Amino acid sequence: MQRMILTAGLTIALAGCKHTDERNDALVETARACARQGELSCPRPILHVRSLHASQRYYRDALGFQVKWEHGDPPDFGAVGRGGAELFMCQGCQGNPGSWLMIFTPDVDRLYAEIVRKGAIIKSPPGDKPWGMREMQVADPDGNVIRFGSALDDHRR
Repeated sequence: MQRMILTAGLTIALAGCKHTDERNDALVETARACARQGELSCPRPILHVRSLHASQRYYRDALGFQVKWEHGDPPDFGAVGRGGAELFMCQGCQGNPGSWLMIFTPDVDRLYAEIVRKGAIIKSPPGDKPWGMREMQVADPDGNVIRFGSALDDHRR
């Protein structure tokens, strides 16, 4: 029984979304570029989304990200990015809805003003935190939450 559970778990982990033997050159190039930066670098969270295209549209239109690439036929795995942040998205697979992540920005108040105008889902506006950060919380339509933050000292200068 344990062997069957282990085999099923490995199959799910290795398969991820739809299994395809098709090479994803954009993903390979991302991996190569990140590997040049050090032993461990460029973490890429994988967000569970209901609809890859709807999520990519929200991140592009409301949060100012760019659609970086898609994979599958039809696409069910892809990436969006802005500046040095890149997020992977998997439609109906990998991870769980409601993930949280932190992205740093030089000026959280400027970012807030930009994305409010674009219709972002704001859970909490920028506020000073006792741990030395000024942060806001933004949700996506899938229930994932991004904490965007800046060093508090940078706002007091």
